[in-house]
Amino acid sequence: MLGRLGYDVTTFGNHEFDLGGYGLAQSLDSARRLADEEGTRLPEIVQSNIDFAGQLTPEQQALKMSMEAYGVQPYVIKEVNGIRVAFFGLEGIDSLECAPTSGQKWNDYIEAAQKTVSEIGDKADVIICLSHSGTDGSGDGEDVELIKKVPGIDVLISGHSHTAYPEALTINDTILGSSGCYLQNLGLIDLEINIDSETEIAEADRQKVHLVNYKLLPIDETVPEDPTIREELKKYKQNITDTYLKKYAGGGHPDDIIAFSEADFISLDEMQKLHEEFNIGNLIADSYMYEARANGINDIDVALVGLGTIRGTIMKGPVKLSDAFEICSLGAGSDGSAGHPLIGAYITGAELKLFVELDASAGPMVSYIKMSYSGLEYRFNEDRMLLDRVTDIHIVRPDGTREEIDNKKLYKVSCNMYAANMLGMLNGLTNNILTIVPKNADGTPIEDMYTAVLKNKDGQEIKEWVAFRNYIESLGTITEDMAKSKGRKVRYAEIGIDQIRSPGATTIVILTVLALILFVVILILNRHGGEKKKK
Repeated sequence: MLGRLGYDVTTFGNHEFDLGGYGLAQSLDSARRLADEEGTRLPEIVQSNIDFAGQLTPEQQALKMSMEAYGVQPYVIKEVNGIRVAFFGLEGIDSLECAPTSGQKWNDYIEAAQKTVSEIGDKADVIICLSHSGTDGSGDGEDVELIKKVPGIDVLISGHSHTAYPEALTINDTILGSSGCYLQNLGLIDLEINIDSETEIAEADRQKVHLVNYKLLPIDETVPEDPTIREELKKYKQNITDTYLKKYAGGGHPDDIIAFSEADFISLDEMQKLHEEFNIGNLIADSYMYEARANGINDIDVALVGLGTIRGTIMKGPVKLSDAFEICSLGAGSDGSAGHPLIGAYITGAELKLFVELDASAGPMVSYIKMSYSGLEYRFNEDRMLLDRVTDIHIVRPDGTREEIDNKKLYKVSCNMYAANMLGMLNGLTNNILTIVPKNADGTPIEDMYTAVLKNKDGQEIKEWVAFRNYIESLGTITEDMAKSKGRKVRYAEIGIDQIRSPGATTIVILTVLALILFVVILILNRHGGEKKKK
């Protein structure tokens, strides 16, 4: 489809690895085969920091072979109006942390960029970096760090962080642009390159890149449909209907209306900015509970949904089957088919509290771990110390009964496979000082998360998006009340001494250290005062 749309060059992002290295290899092979059969031109792909050196696993070898067959290179040089333009691609640190199932080895993105720019050298007049690393939207982030440490990049197109820059940034003579996410905008950059090879002038003046124009063009209902692309999409929809949907969703067509919503739910942009209870997250978490019970699984205590896996929202009006898939579209099952399966695993009450503390403390800084819950509610205060912000947390049973959490008891939680695999990253947030280990019912650690996948009555894995589809279809009407807060995640404020009320371990340690420091200072002052009196 990218080839049909006329793209010349692209790079990989973290979601190209949602189906693992084998899945990406199959995608590349499939694209080549279809392009050969239909005579379609494919875009070139650039990727400079994947590491295929040394001993490779079968999965790494499979991807290496598919990338070579496709023609993936660290960089390509294309001639545009007589100008030699080099393109190279990268994946940054956060992007790779968001691809826990890639199965690949990676080189540091800054070191790879330095090496690639050096290799391009004077082979090109302009160097453009396609970076899936991201920025924070205010002039900082991995791509900004990249520009500061790697001279010679003329233009950097930034992805991953979903940032939209209405105006280009210029950092150390590098032009940085980003057009947002989900096809909201088409980014346009016009450049003027000053090259005069016949005149003996300074190199800096002979190859200078000037930004002539930069703007984001909205892609909305004012843009007319392309009939050729529309017909191609119909073929894909029919293929999905005839194969995938029959197997995993009991039939249906992507355009089938499965429910009606009386309200607009929170948008993805709002969820990125806010740290509070999310109505769409509640609905997804409730769907885990619904689908589990519908298949005779009645022992789930808590369902957890991370913001990083919510890819859409519900708007007022009809809800299509494809909307349900879009909202929970990530991942793959054990058989490689699209869609994260749900898992059921046990963690201790103490670990559950830690999980919630990580949400309350790290969520504002790492947006994709902001959590939504079913079967649990808590209150937190952002003015309290890190990892001591939750002051009131309970399990909530289906009949509304609220239970205190027992630190030593095992609680069964359900989440999607991505969230389960991201526990290692969450442990890393505390440098493994505090850890969360998914367990079997007997308390032994789970070695392979796929052994914890929930199955339906037919023995199939329960896919997250199917659970969500079945739940909202069972509702028929998604009421305005469902879009309101349920009190599952309540932020409140305290002032003065109340901020250390019922202190947790973090606060106790810090207060103890401060008290010891104060005690030592008093001893020193007393000693100093005594010496003065003697004199």
